[in-house]
Amino acid sequence: MLLETSQNESPIESPTMLAQDDIPQPQPTIRVLFVTGESAKSRLGALPETLATILNNRVHFECVSIHAAGEHVNANVHAVMICLSRNDNSSGLADVLDGVEMRNIPILILSDAPSTETSMDLSWNSLAMDESPHVMAAMLRGFFSRQLEIDALRKANHGAEIQTDRLLGEVTQMQDELHLAGQVQREFLPKTLPTFSGGAVAALWRPMNYVSGDIYDVRRLDEHHVGLFIADAVGHGVPAALLTMVIARGLPTKEINGNTYRIIQPSEALACVNRELLARQSNTTRFATAIYAIIDLRTRVMRMSIAGHPAAMVMRGTQSIEMVSCPGSLVGVFDGVQWSEKEIQLYPGDRILLYSDGFEFAFLDPPESQSSPHKGSPRYVNELHALLSITEPADMIAAMERRLDQQLLSANPQEKFTDDLTLIAFKVL
Repeated sequence: MLLETSQNESPIESPTMLAQDDIPQPQPTIRVLFVTGESAKSRLGALPETLATILNNRVHFECVSIHAAGEHVNANVHAVMICLSRNDNSSGLADVLDGVEMRNIPILILSDAPSTETSMDLSWNSLAMDESPHVMAAMLRGFFSRQLEIDALRKANHGAEIQTDRLLGEVTQMQDELHLAGQVQREFLPKTLPTFSGGAVAALWRPMNYVSGDIYDVRRLDEHHVGLFIADAVGHGVPAALLTMVIARGLPTKEINGNTYRIIQPSEALACVNRELLARQSNTTRFATAIYAIIDLRTRVMRMSIAGHPAAMVMRGTQSIEMVSCPGSLVGVFDGVQWSEKEIQLYPGDRILLYSDGFEFAFLDPPESQSSPHKGSPRYVNELHALLSITEPADMIAAMERRLDQQLLSANPQEKFTDDLTLIAFKVL
């Protein structure tokens, strides 16, 4: 390491300053590797001692032969002087040059033939052997000054590498935690969908990332009733995923009194979810959209409530589609809100689609049609309409999975789905 100096101080004081008797001679703190060939060594004689004297004995010159110099080049070397005569064997020179280049060590070449091919091919600093030692010392002083900056940059780079490693560790830890959060969220989803004597169901759940702001449930309420539920929390990532878990825990389905029970209707269930969200909010408002439908498999009547969620889609056979909606506020915003209910008569072969608004972003309208006042149905609605010819819920979900994969592959490499996707398909048998 070079001597640390004040802002107005040069790395090596001038000889006149240190020649005074009352100033003790400092110990050498700068190391120079003095590499010589056999012929050059005999010609140079006491050059290292002369240079050390000129440099106030602040520099230690370690003299080695060119054949063994490669193993002496390390981080403790501040400069390298190579002294070669035209008669010297240059074997081992490549190892020295590789070592100093790898460690950014300054190098000075002394030669009795500066115009030779070897000297011209090298981009290193070079001087003639008969050059004044004071000129050589001045060049070394310049090396040492430059080396101070190089050492500072090397230290800064090392600190940046440490910071980078720390950040990579934190990112890895965050990824592990997000994977764990995704696993926990999946515990709130149905592990397997229930089976019914009067209906068939299938579902699609595709998070945008590790966790999802969507959650769904398909629940067999009793022998004759099935509940279908989707909620879409505002935002994305972990905050939205945590909100979905609160919603899933807060959705009531039955009220048990002794040996009897009562199925809680959709409007009442959404009101319970709303109270649960409001009770857990502090200084921030977190809200969600939701849709909850209960189907009586005996009468084939569906009762449904919607909290700011996209309308349900009822496919009548393979010929017609009915969009079913009813007004209702978001859950988690206002206290004391009441939700309305709507009854829909279903028939054998009808399919019901409940979905989140992520499909609107997965199948965007072309830019030229977004501003047109006379455009038809949004593209995502048309994509859902394309499922009309498919009669089985599992096949409908598989077809939508394929369309989403095709959409992702056909998009620009920088584009990806910007929202979570959830779809429930239910068929009345």
